[in-house]
Formats: sequence, C-alpha cells, structure tokens
Amino acid sequence: MNTPAFTSPSSMKRSSLRRVSSAGFSLVEVALAVAIAALAIITLLGLLPQGLEMSRKTALLNTNSSILEQIIRNLENMKWSDIPTSGVTTKYYSDQGLEVTSDSKEISFVAEIDYSKQATLPQSETLEPYLNRVIIRVATSSSPTFKFGTDNRMSYSVFNHLIAKSR
Repeated sequence: MNTPAFTSPSSMKRSSLRRVSSAGFSLVEVALAVAIAALAIITLLGLLPQGLEMSRKTALLNTNSSILEQIIRNLENMKWSDIPTSGVTTKYYSDQGLEVTSDSKEISFVAEIDYSKQATLPQSETLEPYLNRVIIRVATSSSPTFKFGTDNRMSYSVFNHLIAKSR
C-alpha cells in the first residue's frame, strides 16, 4: 500500500514562499505592456483630427442637403406660372438648415437661386415650354451680403436642378 509521505511544516513554508515570490509580473513584462498601450493610444490620437474633419464635412453635407430639399420642394410645389424665368433670389438659413430673414443673427448659410439659365433638351435647339433649369448656390457664410462670384468659387457649392411640369 502506498502511504502519503509526510512533509514537515518548515518545508511547506519554503515551497509556499517560493510560489508567492514567483507570482506577479517582471519589470520587463510591465514595460512591454506599457509600450504596447502607449502605441495604441498614440495611433488613436493620430486618427482623431481626421475623424473630427470627417464629422464636420458630414454635418455640412447634411445641412446643404436639407437646404436644397427645402428650396426644391418649394419650387416643385409652385404653380408653373409662379416660377420665375429670370433673375436671382437670395435666401438665408440657420446652422440647422431652417430659413431665416436677412436681418437675423442666426444666419449660417446663404443660398442663391438663379433662374436665368434656360433649359433645352439634348439635341434640341428650342426652349421647352414646361422645363426650367435652376442653379442653386449654397455658401457657408454668416454675412447677408455674401457675393457669389468666380473670385470666391471655393467657398460655396453649386447645384443644378430641372423643374418639369406637364402644364
């Protein structure tokens, strides 16, 4: 029969002390973990400006889309005889894309609607009686006197829209 070997209390203390003293991380392991964490944090911080710029551009596109949607919806709902065939109209919008008056302190966008370009169909020289071309320019500006022109072309976006009605 096998009987368990007797261990003395002093040998148990030594083996448990060895186990306790060998538990934990060495200085090299801690330094390596800190270096890996620092590399990950630096990488994420490097991506932060790009993320913020993308967020800003997305917000600008969203507001421009909202402004365009309002202008086009208003034009589509007008009677054909009420849609101007020439001239320019200026409208003002808040940072949320809501229309405001020209004397408002909430102006963040200026939109210009140009009716002066006539619409023709491809391979046709005649003007179509129920087809109208509208050029919409949207600028991010708080100035109600913003001038759309070729000298500041980079500060606004241009959109074309055709309005077609059967009568």
